[in-house]
Amino acid sequence: MTDTQERILTAFKQLLIENGYTKTTTRKIANLAEVNELTIFNNFKDKEGLLNAAVNDYLNDVNELTNNIQLSGNVETDLTMLSQQCQSFFNDHKAIILAGFRDAFDIPSLNAAIQKIPLYFKQFLMDYFKKMQTNGVIDHNLNVEAQSMNFIWLNFGYFLTGQRFNTPGLSFDLTYFLQNNIKSFINGLFE
Repeated sequence: MTDTQERILTAFKQLLIENGYTKTTTRKIANLAEVNELTIFNNFKDKEGLLNAAVNDYLNDVNELTNNIQLSGNVETDLTMLSQQCQSFFNDHKAIILAGFRDAFDIPSLNAAIQKIPLYFKQFLMDYFKKMQTNGVIDHNLNVEAQSMNFIWLNFGYFLTGQRFNTPGLSFDLTYFLQNNIKSFINGLFE
């Protein structure tokens, strides 16, 4: 990707966060990226082309994230690290994630892309929990599908709360979240 294409895509993502897809215009993108509007059309065809480029970045990073995960076999260490990586991923891709919540019902391709990460993580976590059950590390009666979804909901909930609310009592820093909420979740795996 060229520097100009990167600038355009970065401007698009910033405007997605601020305005949502519908209110993000190619004129606004051009102004923020400091390019001519025609440059956007020459590089991405239209606003949907920009969306497709942003979604492709998101999907490539989903695959890269899970391919690079190094698990230790220590449940607390592994789930704390997975939670940190989830939060980092969500923050790096908040433009697409937030646009997905705002506009996914109107844009089927965006809806399909946004669904891929929780589905991928669900399968990844189910495989991990089954392995930990087989190794006798966690409760063998644990419903791995339910616990996988609980872990995803916990992490998505933390991210969305941080994006929506900046009020003491409703949001707190990542360290607190990891030390308290993730640790409480992990304790439930051993009962």
